[in-house]
Amino acid sequence: MTHHTDDATDHAEFVTDPVCGMLIDPTTSATSREHDGTTFYFCSVGCANTFDADPHRYGHPHP
Repeated sequence: MTHHTDDATDHAEFVTDPVCGMLIDPTTSATSREHDGTTFYFCSVGCANTFDADPHRYGHPHP
C-alpha cells in the first residue's frame, strides 16, 4: 500500500542560511537579501542583519 500526501513541504527545496547554517525553505524564510547577483535566504531578521554587516564574509565564504 502506498501513502501519498500533497503536503507542499514534501517537495520543498531547502537552502542554507549563510550565517547560522540552518536549512530553511526559501518560500517561508524570514527574509532574503540580494548580493552580487545571488539571493540569500535567512531564518531570522537577526541573521539577515548579521549578513548585512559583512556580506562578503557570508556571501563568499573562504574554505
